[in-house]
Amino acid sequence: MATRPPSEAPRVLTDPHLDTIPPMKAVLGGVRPGIVGSFQVAIAGVLRTVATQRNMKIHVVAGLMVAIVGMALPLDLSVRVALLFSVSIVFFAEILNTALEAVIDLFVHEYSRLAMLAKDAAAGGVLVFAVTTIFVLADILWTEWRLVEQNLDAVARSCLFGIPLALNEGLGLFVVRRRLLHAVRLAVSAALLVPLVAHTRDPIFAIVAVTLVVVAVAARTGYLPRTEAHAP
Repeated sequence: MATRPPSEAPRVLTDPHLDTIPPMKAVLGGVRPGIVGSFQVAIAGVLRTVATQRNMKIHVVAGLMVAIVGMALPLDLSVRVALLFSVSIVFFAEILNTALEAVIDLFVHEYSRLAMLAKDAAAGGVLVFAVTTIFVLADILWTEWRLVEQNLDAVARSCLFGIPLALNEGLGLFVVRRRLLHAVRLAVSAALLVPLVAHTRDPIFAIVAVTLVVVAVAARTGYLPRTEAHAP
């Protein structure tokens, strides 16, 4: 394994996306002391990950789709908890994977089998959680299919407004760069959310859906890497 000691390592990340993220003081006006500052840096960590990591963007869209399902069907408490926990653990694993990759890129500047093992293992952990979440959702739909049949109006509403909502958020996360277009995207998402939230079977899933939309917009407007933000 070839590495440089920390004193000789250049303070730059090999991932250009991570290296060009605006610092938090440029986005939030500085970090406040105490618990408020702790929340600031934690939120910034989430937003940076959403802004720069392709897989995290996919997880956000997938989590939004899970929230739409949760809003449409009258699921019992254990099922709702399983869905919420599954989505949150995937987000946590992806954020942790991003942190590990950043540390490795910061200190390992030549090919290293151990660094490769660390990155691949971390990515594999995220994959395990993501696949398990898909199985959890599939098993819920399989065992609770009667709820789908009994709530066809809610399912139709979710398809009518939820699919365009997920597509709009996916477009915003992967394609849209200009702030003005993000404002338009947010307005479209809000209009699509209104009928879903108005008929939700679970207010918690409604809050999750709204939060994911806000997080996606905040990440792309505040923490978009400069290399992308200056692109045409």
